[in-house]
Amino acid sequence: MFKRIALLGLIVSSTLVPIASPKAVTEKVVAWDIHKVLCTKPARRGYQCTPQESTFELVKELHSRGVKQVILSNISRESFCILIRCYPNYFKYFDREGSLADAQVLLTRKPHGKYFKIFLKNNPGIRPDNIIFFDDKPKNIKGAREKRIDGQIFCSAAQARTILNRKGLL
Repeated sequence: MFKRIALLGLIVSSTLVPIASPKAVTEKVVAWDIHKVLCTKPARRGYQCTPQESTFELVKELHSRGVKQVILSNISRESFCILIRCYPNYFKYFDREGSLADAQVLLTRKPHGKYFKIFLKNNPGIRPDNIIFFDDKPKNIKGAREKRIDGQIFCSAAQARTILNRKGLL
């Protein structure tokens, strides 16, 4: 009798499938640079750019899956505010509290370690290795990786999609 119960318990436990908790998806954060990643290269001023539709389709999809997204850019606060006013429907998907887009006031910029340190301080409770950061400049990726942030060179939305699929976010 004891053997049957033990065997039954073994069969039941081996057929149970663990269910992922809803927080499993939200533990990761995707950080985006603005220029040449979310938007085109600016003409002269930081706000003189336009959203890249293919990248924002990816942003919307991540948002619908509950993935926290932030901006991590050297754009000035003034230019960032103008950009948000010009394209409110694009920038509504980002956690502005966790974003860092004010390099002028901080007196530091990417790729410097101090910049990433301030970013991490603005996002307490999020481990650096749970942040996936997309930027078009290798030196900024190197700076992020020195702070254990998962920096990824951005070439296109399709390439970013592949990376995010591999990381289990899509």
